Amino acid sequence: MGIAIVCLYVAVILVLALRGGHGGSPEGFFINNRSSGPVHVGLAIIVACVGASATIGMVGMAFSLGTPAFWWLGMGAAGLLLLGIFLAGKVRHTNAVTLPQMVETFLGEQARPLVSLVIVLAWLAILAAQFSATQQIVGSLTGMPPAVCFMAALLLVIFHTFYGGHAAIMHMGGIQTVIIFGGLATVLGWLTQANPAWFAPVAFEPVNAQFPVSTLVRYGLLITGSYLVCPMLYGRLLSARDSRAARNGALFASAGLVCAAVLMVSIGLACRGILPPDTPADAVLTTALATLLPGWLHMVILLALLSAVVSSADACLMTASTVLARDLLRNKSTSACRRAILFLGCLGAALSCMDRGIIDFLLMSCDIYVCGVVVPVLVGLIVSARYRMDHRFACAAVLAGGLLGGLSSFSGVAALSYAGLGGSLAITVLGLRKSA
Repeated sequence: MGIAIVCLYVAVILVLALRGGHGGSPEGFFINNRSSGPVHVGLAIIVACVGASATIGMVGMAFSLGTPAFWWLGMGAAGLLLLGIFLAGKVRHTNAVTLPQMVETFLGEQARPLVSLVIVLAWLAILAAQFSATQQIVGSLTGMPPAVCFMAALLLVIFHTFYGGHAAIMHMGGIQTVIIFGGLATVLGWLTQANPAWFAPVAFEPVNAQFPVSTLVRYGLLITGSYLVCPMLYGRLLSARDSRAARNGALFASAGLVCAAVLMVSIGLACRGILPPDTPADAVLTTALATLLPGWLHMVILLALLSAVVSSADACLMTASTVLARDLLRNKSTSACRRAILFLGCLGAALSCMDRGIIDFLLMSCDIYVCGVVVPVLVGLIVSARYRMDHRFACAAVLAGGLLGGLSSFSGVAALSYAGLGGSLAITVLGLRKSA
């Protein structure tokens, strides 16, 4: 039964890609012909963000840590709010196709390949998290061996992106949002029926012993920064029909992420008292679905989760592949991007075999990207009208921040992240020069 459902899902994806994709047009493949309205932009941002972290990973966090798990998407919503108010219109006004292309105008041509490399490496970590979640869901749906689930996840993620590019992803945003939110609301309703008083013992607290203030500060810097300057989200803003659509789309998405965060935390808390407290965080949601829901509903909800994760994985893969083809290889053709999709898709799937949790993969990406790229790009966006950046300092800021962020991720020493952010900011400020 599960195998039939997965095959049906693949068939639906195929039909929608054929109807909505504009793979033959480079403008459509990369930026959806700049035709997206605010609702389409907002929905596309939501489905890109509500992937592995906001489903399997975030439910597990809430089960283990309590209400502070809200901050995983809550900080993202804050970043989107700031983006919508201050930067979204300016981003769309550039008429660029990628974030590194924007970078070239105020950080210098020499910084573009370095920023592009950091983006590709960071988004590979995000892609690995999505592959890991996809494999878990396909395994729960079908009961197939891990190796078969691995190949199924690879094909599910690569095909839709390979054929339709950004246009196909934007076309499916609304449908996937309805599936995701409808499915997860159904899960919460069923869990509440099974455990009506789940909210009674909940302590509504922003921090606690397992999630101290230091972790909240780290999330505030890394996660908010990763949303404020994000090549994946900028891709949606650059596909908007005008600056107003970009701004309103970001604000709409911010509200959507708050709703998603509340929903995810509620599901995780509702699983307390039902599942054993030693249930692994990444297994909480799939275990709850398998043990508490009737078989037919279990299948339906798993399909909704699969839609969430695949949509996010598509967005990650398209972002990384576009940057690799257009900014690193300097090849603007759709065929070059499709080759990059195949290469990075396989590489991300291989990386998912590392023994790391979903949230660990995502934090790895935040450490590398935010410490290396966000500070110089954000400063450049803000002051570009009056200042220019010495390219040597720009490259040094990206390199120093990215290396320290990567070391922090692999060593577990959070202080290295702060050192990376501080060092990147100091070097960036030193490199500012008055425009002639």
